[in-house]
Amino acid sequence: MARSTALAALAALALVVAACTGGDGQGSGLNTSITTAPPGTSSTGSISGDTSTSSTSSEGSAASSTGSSTSSTSTGGGIPDLGMIPDGGDGPPPGCKGKVDFLFTISSAKTMEAKQARLKASFPGFIATLESEFADFDYHILATNTFGSWKLPWCAGCVDVCAETPDYPCSAALQPCDSVQGAGVTFPRGDNATNERCDLASGLRYITAGQPDLEKAFTCIASLGTNGGANVAEATVMALADGMDAPGGCNEGFLRDDALLVVVAIQDTADQFSEGTAKDWRDALVDAKGGDADAVVLLVITTDVDDPFSLCGYDPPGVEHKLRTWTELMQPNALFGSICADTYTGYFDTVAKMVTAQCDVFVPQ
Repeated sequence: MARSTALAALAALALVVAACTGGDGQGSGLNTSITTAPPGTSSTGSISGDTSTSSTSSEGSAASSTGSSTSSTSTGGGIPDLGMIPDGGDGPPPGCKGKVDFLFTISSAKTMEAKQARLKASFPGFIATLESEFADFDYHILATNTFGSWKLPWCAGCVDVCAETPDYPCSAALQPCDSVQGAGVTFPRGDNATNERCDLASGLRYITAGQPDLEKAFTCIASLGTNGGANVAEATVMALADGMDAPGGCNEGFLRDDALLVVVAIQDTADQFSEGTAKDWRDALVDAKGGDADAVVLLVITTDVDDPFSLCGYDPPGVEHKLRTWTELMQPNALFGSICADTYTGYFDTVAKMVTAQCDVFVPQ
């Protein structure tokens, strides 16, 4: 595969992931929202000189971000221009060597029902891009358990059918990792979930390149339902813990030393209840990659109620927006997007440039 083709593939993948995540759309336009810190505000741990400007379009969904130390200028729609990605010739990028580990941490709280429905509707396009454009890439895809317990309290004691959640398989055969927060999900359960064991060819708790019927497999692990938890940062940290990835761990072999790690965290609240501080979460990502911040790209899509130009409705919480701070601390390899944007197309277009740029500079330790 030509180098330029590989880079275009990564860009295409990021655009499809944008469609997967959906938004609390106020219309059907192709407007975007990308922000770092709200103008005129600050948060614990913010990077010196990190500013953000944003403005709403006639459809109420355009914003811009300048919270990256990468030199950039804004283009139409307020999306930063990260410049030309050099074409280094044939073969996969020399840094990530065609290896990318995708970690999806998606809130499975009750309030996520509409977002998960749009996510599920866009899975076919996401998988088509993987199969057609990433044939020469070695990727891992893991969807994280944000909650832990597999059992539903209101279905305790059910033998056949649970009246409150009829699709819940009361007598299913479980594995120990099914009830571990941070473990890869292979048996989503509850309302709006798969409610069956996913068939992964790897025999592991994540998808690997070459998975037969990739669309079915991804749809299965990513249909997390809405009877779970919303602590996406905490679940992300746990998914990358040494014991989780070690031999015998729930996510054994997911995290590879010579692969770029791309973390996608989606939650419609500010995640005030995840254990630890935003700095702890940042350090966990970097530590997972041997101390190399260039080996990680973080995408956070969440509420922007702390921004005066909010798409979700300005309602300052009076406390630190920890997910925003987490994003700031991961700059320049991170972006923050409003979950209330009409679409995330422009946001993920910028993310695609970041991912391809990081493949160029990432040097495996």
